[in-house]
Amino acid sequence: MNLLEKMNAEEFKKLLEFKDKFPSTRAELVKALTEKQFVHQLTVSEAIDLSNTLGINYAEFLGQIYNAFKSKP
Repeated sequence: MNLLEKMNAEEFKKLLEFKDKFPSTRAELVKALTEKQFVHQLTVSEAIDLSNTLGINYAEFLGQIYNAFKSKP
């Protein structure tokens, strides 16, 4: 069973609505969700797209990772 098939109904509805607004950019996300079976298989870019689509704030955890690579004066 792929990630798209595992998605909860409410989140699936959000994905469809977002896909209608941005068909070309969300087509890749739908493809990834169809091809992958586990969340950890998503790339960072796919996870960010999914977070944006579902209204999940990814900045808290992902921002800390990016901050690890910023130069400090």
